[in-house]
Amino acid sequence: MRKEYLSAPLPFVGQKRMFVREYKKILSVIRDANVFVDLFGGSGLLSHITKRQRPDANVIYNDFDNYRRRIENIGRTNVMLDRLRDILVDVPRLKIVPNQIKERILDMMAEEAQTGFVDYITLSTSLLFSMKYATTLDEMRKHTM
Repeated sequence: MRKEYLSAPLPFVGQKRMFVREYKKILSVIRDANVFVDLFGGSGLLSHITKRQRPDANVIYNDFDNYRRRIENIGRTNVMLDRLRDILVDVPRLKIVPNQIKERILDMMAEEAQTGFVDYITLSTSLLFSMKYATTLDEMRKHTM
């Protein structure tokens, strides 16, 4: 049997991982339903759990935020995270990134955006203060890192 994940592989604001235990209980009680619609699919976590718990079911997943594209680019994102670690090596953790280094980071993101996809949400969780995230380069420029 394939592995069942209990949290999303990439950061997602509003992830339902704290809801998983109760959701699995409900799924075990609802035996006569065979179509499940995840209207607010987000990371697809509940859709994934539904399919693992109920392989007989048809699961319809709303990927409005194009989370699938983020998953497809995990390798590229990991390379960028490695580059960020190198750029930030001398910046103390949980301290404001100096403007000169912030500009190097923004330049790197702009360069990467020219050649393909940039997962600003994942990168911003490593760069911005708690509960802050960005979805574009312009948004990243506005935030303190």
